[in-house]
Amino acid sequence: MGSPITFSGFNSIDFNMILNAVMAQERTPINRLETQKDTLETQNGAFGTLAAKLASLETAVDSLKEKNSLLVLSATSSDAGVGVSATNGSVTGTYDIVVTELAKAQTTSSLTTFASLSTEVATGGTLTLTPAGGGAATIITVSGSTTLEELADAINAEDDGPASASVVQTSPGKYKLVLSGRDTGTTNAFTIASALTGGTGVGFIDTDGDLVSGDSAADNSQQAINAAFTVNGVAVSSATNTVSDAVAGVTLSLTRKDPATTVTVKVDRDTDKSKALINKFISAYNDLQTFAKDQGTAAIAGRPSIGRDPLMRGLRDALRSASMAAYPGGSMTRLAEIGVGFDRAGKMILDAEVFDDAVTTSSADVQALISGASGGGGAFGGFGTLVEDYTKSGGLMWSARRRIDTQVSGIERRLDSMESQLAIRKASLQREYMAADMAMTRMKSQSASLSSVSSGYRLF
Repeated sequence: MGSPITFSGFNSIDFNMILNAVMAQERTPINRLETQKDTLETQNGAFGTLAAKLASLETAVDSLKEKNSLLVLSATSSDAGVGVSATNGSVTGTYDIVVTELAKAQTTSSLTTFASLSTEVATGGTLTLTPAGGGAATIITVSGSTTLEELADAINAEDDGPASASVVQTSPGKYKLVLSGRDTGTTNAFTIASALTGGTGVGFIDTDGDLVSGDSAADNSQQAINAAFTVNGVAVSSATNTVSDAVAGVTLSLTRKDPATTVTVKVDRDTDKSKALINKFISAYNDLQTFAKDQGTAAIAGRPSIGRDPLMRGLRDALRSASMAAYPGGSMTRLAEIGVGFDRAGKMILDAEVFDDAVTTSSADVQALISGASGGGGAFGGFGTLVEDYTKSGGLMWSARRRIDTQVSGIERRLDSMESQLAIRKASLQREYMAADMAMTRMKSQSASLSSVSSGYRLF
């Protein structure tokens, strides 16, 4: 800490050293507060780390407490014409699938051919697109000179309309307006009624002469149709080629029409994925418990930590108790019955053999233990409630960190005040020491003069 004082140097007293010593002594309360602040900030950082570990644990718990979370299926297909992706469920089996038709969207092109994109097609009137499956019609209103490209843009601007528009060049210098259904299937077909005026006009095929186009197969370049296939001989129809309700627990993706080919889809239980979900939880649980243990060790060693904080101790004990508690509701009531236990070091582990046997013997009872009959219950419903008490807004973790933030803010205000007072004290001491130095310098000067006069008298 620099000093603006320039002492005379004639004295044997080092006032700078004295000033620094006094200020160091008077700074002791500030140093204690700064140490306290550093400790609190370290603890707050530890709570931040704990919050992140709790978030990982909560994510793993949320995955398990869902209904059918462990009833994970795997599916395979004998042919790429039928893609498969498995979800959750308890039904396994083999299914023979024959695809006789793919779902398609309606396509209707204009009867009129245009010379360019900038051809004026209308100056007024309306173009009405009506969904075949019901719902409000989309009306395109023209009020001024409108080109072919502008009409297509106006149709596409109606996001809720049943069709989108494109301009297709059928040959050099020849363009057609093509309307395509936004979705596949018969329920997504549409009709067209043109009342446009002026310009070249825009006409569509009207086979039955009812002034409405698209309501007859002959009106359309492509008729809207549903996918058609059989599952083990049972006929199924779908408006889309992605079908999630034909085979339990499996989504089918139909990509090829092939009536002559039977595609075999096999659905099995995937215990590896089930174990992966359990192991994700175990990993998050052990990581949090290790962190808690490390914080306790730091506290014993006298280092800043949250090892002795009631929240940390309470969380650690609550998680341990929850992992060993009984959860009534099924034939299995404890996690140990499905292979979740602890090793000699206290780390949670999964006995894969016990787990596989339990799932094979009674997957429904395993699921009931994990999440309850309807999801959100069982062991992981309990874990979820416990963890949420800490992680939710206004919960225990929020309260602990807010408490520390309040303490730190209070210390910072006290430090600012004490630093200001210390600066005033230093300035006052500097003035006092400067005055003392100047007084002693004058006294030395006067002493030297007196000595000189005394020497002069001895000459006589």
